[in-house]
Order: sequence, then structure tokens, then C-alpha cells
Amino acid sequence: MTKRTWTVVTTVLAITLMVVGGSLMAIGTDAEPNADEEAILAPDFTLKSLDGESYTLSDLRGKVVVVNFWATWCGPCRKEIPDLSRIYSAYKEQDVVILGISLDDVSTDQVRKFAENYKITYPILHGTRSELMRISRTYGGVTAIPTTFLIDREGYIQDMFLGARSEQFFLDRIMALL
Repeated sequence: MTKRTWTVVTTVLAITLMVVGGSLMAIGTDAEPNADEEAILAPDFTLKSLDGESYTLSDLRGKVVVVNFWATWCGPCRKEIPDLSRIYSAYKEQDVVILGISLDDVSTDQVRKFAENYKITYPILHGTRSELMRISRTYGGVTAIPTTFLIDREGYIQDMFLGARSEQFFLDRIMALL
């Protein structure tokens, strides 16, 4: 994909999210999962964190994992960052892992600076455009951000949320898996 094409795609996505962003806050799967539904194994991926540590999702089996797709320019993403940071700090010793996957089309240094300014405590993962597009596609084509997946200890997706959520919303769902 050329730089111009990527810029157009990013711009269209940004405008779309700004237009529908407010309504995304109310979208989500607040209902209990249907017991008849077949669990889906979370697609595996490997990305590096801002400090250079490599994270592979399948290596985190045995832990409850929150995978949060976000971007620095996303207002609702910025809103939920403090909540996710508090949850991670409070529950990382209880085998809760939060992974923020930055979909930003900027340098890792720019994402790092943002993470430092926002005092993000959980690992922020970033990669090349092709890596991020591939991972986004394997998760059903992340079309809005934030999009968050809740993965159980066996590696199965238990829930998916579009739009920012509160600390208590996340805690209620995480506690059910601990």
C-alpha cells in the first residue's frame, strides 16, 4: 500500500470515527454470552512493546488477557486509558494482562512519548503497518476504536466491546474470569 493510499485510508477512518464516535460509546455486548455459542480461540500474534519486549498472545495462556486496539488521536481511547492503567496495576499480580495495540501510523517514539505523558502502566504494543493490518484483520477487521477483546485463561475470546468502557465495566467482566 502506498503512503498516499495509507494516508487516505487513515483519514477516512478518522473522519468516520469522529462522526460515529459518540454512538460507539453505547454499543457493546452487555448481555451474557449465549451458552450455545462456540468459543473462538483468540488469533495468536507477536508484537514488540515500546520497551522492546516481545509479546506473543499464546504465551499468556493461564492469564486473563485484555487486548485493546486504540490510537493516540482517539478521544474515547484516551478516556479509558486511566481506567485500564488502574486495573493493570491492581490486578497484574492476579494474572490479568492488558495489552494495548496502538494502531497509530506514527513512529514508535511518538507512541512512547504519548504513553509516558498518559502514564500508561500496561504494555503498549506497536508494529509495522503490515503487522498491524494483519492482526486487525485476524480479529475480524477492527473497524472502530477502541475495540477491546476479553480473553480467558484458555485463550478463548469471551467478549468484545466497541467504544470506551468504564473501569467498573471491565472489572465486572474480568472478575468473572478469575
